[in-house]
Amino acid sequence: MPQSLTPLTAQRLAYIRFIYQEGIEQSRQPSVLSARALTSFHDAVENFLGLVVEQLEVDVRKAPDFLGYWEVIKPKLELPSKAAMKRLNDWRVALKHNGSFPSEHQIEQSRTVVADFFTTVTPKVFGVDFDSVEMVDLITQDETARLVREAQTHADVGDYVAAMAGLSLAFNALRKHYAGEYTEFSWAQKPFSFGPSLSHTDEPRADNGDHHVRRLHKLSVIATEVREAMQVLSLGLDFPSYTRFKTITPQVHGYYSGPDRYVVTNWLASLTADDYEWAKLFVVESALRAARADEVRALLEAQAEADPHWQQYPEREWTGPAAGA
Repeated sequence: MPQSLTPLTAQRLAYIRFIYQEGIEQSRQPSVLSARALTSFHDAVENFLGLVVEQLEVDVRKAPDFLGYWEVIKPKLELPSKAAMKRLNDWRVALKHNGSFPSEHQIEQSRTVVADFFTTVTPKVFGVDFDSVEMVDLITQDETARLVREAQTHADVGDYVAAMAGLSLAFNALRKHYAGEYTEFSWAQKPFSFGPSLSHTDEPRADNGDHHVRRLHKLSVIATEVREAMQVLSLGLDFPSYTRFKTITPQVHGYYSGPDRYVVTNWLASLTADDYEWAKLFVVESALRAARADEVRALLEAQAEADPHWQQYPEREWTGPAAGA
């Protein structure tokens, strides 16, 4: 009978599924780049085997080599797919040490074998289906995590447009988490904001088609696009992937009253479960990458708390070396 999952075990399973999903995305890339999928699939399985040893309380002095896990775990559970996993390991070694690139068939075979392995073993050891393991457990930004969970409820019933809208909101919440609410009177630095946002109320108005107004409008569009790009890049996120994410998710707009809304185009209505899984992986990966800025964010919050903007501060003059130096 599987033990109940601790929060740490659930998080580690989420991490394993995250690595596995990365492998799937890598397997779809052009031939040379797709080779990285072997490493991700292998890492996911090796992490999983180590967790199985702990969950089943198998007595080992040190972690065995990759194929040694099958013998170590055998007294508690007969693991499947040892021969297939040996092939995966051989292909990974050939790539890593000999520079031998795998064929498309080898990559696809590895993906299938790893998927079957996780699907078969996870319920026996952990009492849950592998597909039900939530990668959202890796997200530390609360609002983003909440919105990803809400998006998943729509995906579970096949409403991928609504699910994508939820992911769009989740990513916007992630950006806002680090950019903050910028005001021109704010004392605290906001390095991930890049100035205040522009709204339709900031648009210059003219009835005569003044070319200066048209120029200001174009500059406003440029400023908005550049500000958004800088926020994404400053957090270490992949901009081409962000562009793809924007292409397959609706723009969700808030109004002065009523709920957030989005337009359902023919393009959005044609989105599939695979599109949703990719977009969800992008949000999770973005949240993990952006978390590197948490220390800076905490410092800025501490600065704002220690130095409210309305306080007056004394000034000193720089006088060169200290007296007596």
